[in-house]
Amino acid sequence: MATKKKTDCRQYRIGDFARYLGVTAEFLKHYQESGLLDVTQRASGYRYYGFDQSARILQYMRLRNYGISVKEMGPFLEGGLDEAVGCLDAKVDEMRAQIERMQAVVEEHERIRLWFEERCAKPVDWEVCNMEPHWFLYHTNSREFLETSCVYDVLKTWGAWLPVTKSAMCVAQSLEIDESHLHWGFAVRESLLKKYGIPVNEAVRRMGFGKAFVFHFSGIPNGFLMTDIVKGEHPAFQRMKALGFEQAGDALLVHELQLEAPGAERRCCGRFIIPVKD
Repeated sequence: MATKKKTDCRQYRIGDFARYLGVTAEFLKHYQESGLLDVTQRASGYRYYGFDQSARILQYMRLRNYGISVKEMGPFLEGGLDEAVGCLDAKVDEMRAQIERMQAVVEEHERIRLWFEERCAKPVDWEVCNMEPHWFLYHTNSREFLETSCVYDVLKTWGAWLPVTKSAMCVAQSLEIDESHLHWGFAVRESLLKKYGIPVNEAVRRMGFGKAFVFHFSGIPNGFLMTDIVKGEHPAFQRMKALGFEQAGDALLVHELQLEAPGAERRCCGRFIIPVKD
């Protein structure tokens, strides 16, 4: 409820007061309704704010830029200076972590952009290389979520690091003709996992590929079709065998980008990393 306060300083209507301070009327209403501003509401129904409250507004704007919510401001303002500086220290630490994550997303997008330009020129390509180890977090067996509790101890963090982490499928070297033997989850290169401190536990597996056949693709309709994978009919397997390579371990099918709207055809691109024998 609006409160009334008598003051000798000049009073401003809400729209003018907001304009002079570079905020919106909704900003003033929100802080006033949270008990952080005083308002005089005249018989006409208009809200008036005293000039003496402008300093409060500037203080709230500064605290908002630290990431302090309206709910947090009351306790913050009632505490001591040492406590306040400690709170701001914690908010700045959160900012640093957010900046690091945003920078990681920018760098990963730049890599994806270059990779996608190559796919525009050559939608399907392959290479044989010494592949960096990846870490894989098991999440589903392709039909349902895993019930293992340790998965969910780290899942939120792994999801927060997308697209540095990737949606991916772990494909066992020896598969029965059953999609339940495929596992979806998250994958990330080992160097990035270590760089950003992405957590691991018993639900996370290290996949050391060594020499690998890497199949890059864009625009293949069935690039992530599980029935083709379990039958060994994925284009990556066909190309690898035609070149005379023999699979040497579990493979990883990695999403780089997927577009799927209800009722529309799925459009995706990615990489199939298959370890091969020397």
